[in-house]
Amino acid sequence: MTDIASAVRMPVSAGGITRTGFSLNVLTLDSGNLADLPAILEQKIAAQPEVYRQRSFVLDVSQVKDLAPLDYPALQQLFAHYDTYLLGVSGITSEERAAVLAAKRVPIVNSNKAARVREENLQPKVVVQRGEGKVAGEVPVEVPVEVQVKVPVQVPVNQPLTLITRPVRSGETITAPGNSVVVFGSVGSGARIVAAHHIIVFGDIKGGEVYAGSPRSADDPGFTQAFIYAAGKFNPAIVSIAGNYQTAEDMESDPLIGPLQGRDVSVVVTLEGTALHYWQAADFAPGRPRY
Repeated sequence: MTDIASAVRMPVSAGGITRTGFSLNVLTLDSGNLADLPAILEQKIAAQPEVYRQRSFVLDVSQVKDLAPLDYPALQQLFAHYDTYLLGVSGITSEERAAVLAAKRVPIVNSNKAARVREENLQPKVVVQRGEGKVAGEVPVEVPVEVQVKVPVQVPVNQPLTLITRPVRSGETITAPGNSVVVFGSVGSGARIVAAHHIIVFGDIKGGEVYAGSPRSADDPGFTQAFIYAAGKFNPAIVSIAGNYQTAEDMESDPLIGPLQGRDVSVVVTLEGTALHYWQAADFAPGRPRY
């Protein structure tokens, strides 16, 4: 049998690791009670087996206070009973909770927002405290001492909108941490636009990623009233508002959204609750059923 050391010395096959846009369904536990999961699966999945058969799921446990009783193999079997797959859990924003799951060998499949908050929680801020000490002659003096503590992140003051009057190239990232972005040009494949408020594109979105209402700190839930407007061919890789996102695969599988992809139409995307709604611009009216 080949041991690990000898395996490491073997020639490495060609391959690599890339970012993906895999379509995953997220099942949330609003009550925070794992005991409610069987009833949720029965109501949501058993009622529509043809929609969810052999689909992959991530379980959002952000509302579950105590993760110690979590039995991951049992949860996988529960999902398998409904002919679905549980790939891991999400909503982990602290190292303490991550350590509990690591000890249980439970995979963490965080959303971008949860992963970012967890990373920010790992970065202590440095402040200076002053303490009193004594030097020769017994004279008390104040000595500055650096101490690492967690302090609230200051939210930046809003700035005027960011205006881009050219195409956003593939691989390029445009960020607007305190305002909206308006682009007069196309958004190329692999390009990213991240704005704290709205994103308006007068051009084609050719596989780019657009993140509107993006949270500006670990304490900011994001601007849920943000919208995305695209006047051109609508074919994004990822669409997100306030951390709630859909991939291209998600949109293709939705019969209400799929017809808008790749068409030269004006599209408005809004957020209601945690669901993204897509409209033809001429029909845009918040509060009415989505397109």
